Amino acid sequence: MRRKSLCAGMVAAALALWWLCGLPAGRMAVAAEQSAAASTVVRLSVPSRHTGIAMPVLVYLPAGYDAGVAYPVWYGLHGYSTTQSMWLTHAGIGDVADALIAQGSLRPLMMVFPLTRYDSAKTIRADMADGERGASQMERFVCEELVPYIDAHYATQAAPEGRFIGGFSMGGLFALQIGLHHPALFGKIGAYSPALTKDDFGGAAFDVWLNYDNPTPAADVRDYACTHGLAGLQIDLDCGAAGDPFAAGAASLAQALQARGVAVRFAQHGGGHTLQADRLAGYLLFYAGKE
Repeated sequence: MRRKSLCAGMVAAALALWWLCGLPAGRMAVAAEQSAAASTVVRLSVPSRHTGIAMPVLVYLPAGYDAGVAYPVWYGLHGYSTTQSMWLTHAGIGDVADALIAQGSLRPLMMVFPLTRYDSAKTIRADMADGERGASQMERFVCEELVPYIDAHYATQAAPEGRFIGGFSMGGLFALQIGLHHPALFGKIGAYSPALTKDDFGGAAFDVWLNYDNPTPAADVRDYACTHGLAGLQIDLDCGAAGDPFAAGAASLAQALQARGVAVRFAQHGGGHTLQADRLAGYLLFYAGKE
């Protein structure tokens, strides 16, 4: 079975960053009108014993943030060679959220953007060798430290139906594994051209990839979602149709999840391994669209 090289993903992600930074004024264009009310961005430094450093985190608070209201929260993870500012500074996701909220299309939500710290070179080489990935420092930081910190300091909807995780490229890989491992924390997962270390998830390959601690294939995949607590989970998965090195893996993963009864929305867009400006609004509406 052929596996994509993670190094190829790193190069592709770096190219994606070049593409983002080359946009006029460093921002993606936003089709909707901008909100007159001002949202705010808070800079945090969250202590972490798992990563060994105080992790920089950006928190988007919607206009009119009220400590007496419980807000849904999206944890957005960036790609390789970028930082926690990618979604706000380069993608302009805050502007998109402002506009959608002002229009009444999007429920006011919080967005949390941590530094998505990648693992050591030794761990990356091991991933490249066998296509498998164990619990990362990032997974432990997000689930055991960041989520509790945000819930303790902000007015959050502290339940899976109001807590979501998503990311681009390397961040998309993290989002998938974190969300699938922790359905009691996250009710929705967004994975945008995730930097998958496999391109074939057929048969037992899915179980080996996901359940690093117990890779026993399910006896009947039709009961997988129910027996693994994934019946209520929703996943938004996309990739480029041309020139995306992770397209085959994304399509195969979508099929494996669907066979297991997990709700997956899969799409291929016309770009390559890039974050598409015209899809940003759809990402946000998937998480917290108007109900």
